[in-house]
Amino acid sequence: MIKNKIDGKKYYGSAKNINKRWVRHKNDLNKNQHQNIKLQRAWNKYGSDNFQFIVLEECSFDELLITEQKYLNQNPEYNIGKKSSGGDNLTNNPNRKKIIKKIVIGLVKKYKNQTEEEKKERSENLKGDKNPNWRGGTSVKYCPCGTQIHPNNKTCRKCFDITGKNNPNYGKQMTEEQKNYYRELFKGRCLHNNNKEIIIEGVEYKSFKDAERMLGINWGTIRWRVMSKNKKFDNYRYKD
Repeated sequence: MIKNKIDGKKYYGSAKNINKRWVRHKNDLNKNQHQNIKLQRAWNKYGSDNFQFIVLEECSFDELLITEQKYLNQNPEYNIGKKSSGGDNLTNNPNRKKIIKKIVIGLVKKYKNQTEEEKKERSENLKGDKNPNWRGGTSVKYCPCGTQIHPNNKTCRKCFDITGKNNPNYGKQMTEEQKNYYRELFKGRCLHNNNKEIIIEGVEYKSFKDAERMLGINWGTIRWRVMSKNKKFDNYRYKD
């Protein structure tokens, strides 16, 4: 813990080598280069003599981050990042916008002035297994029907085969008691997401799904048009 002797405000951190970490903190603060702007401002205001460094607890390396989080949960005033997985000094930083702007300007300058040869070399270095972020997968994948899907999926929801063994109820059989229960439960009910009657261009439909079957338009699109304030879809409305 780094503690302000004047107002009692604190900063919590963890390290494998405590002494080395403290020296780094102190050097950065004295040079006005510490990445934590809150701690740096307090150091500049009160001076190094008004801060004390205290070892609160020692633990195994495997428990280091868990132990640190225990103290971060106390919401210390000088910590910007509140997670022990690493210092997030940007999200809650009071100079967040300025920092992001500075980073963007730096990146623009860096890549704007690149020669065609440098651009080509950089492009080659980011291909396939040369890219440090590459995990051997594919970023874009399509279902046989043409719909874009998640790389881990084989088909989209509409094309997913739910027949035979692929059906979650395959091999299961309801008892007569269960069948009677569901018969009574759904008797006279429309089993769609929305069973409100709607009128489209003067024609009445029992539900969005009913309109979908008759018009060949996705029920979600129909619902959006019914809810839309665009006068173009005034002929899509709920039945009064």
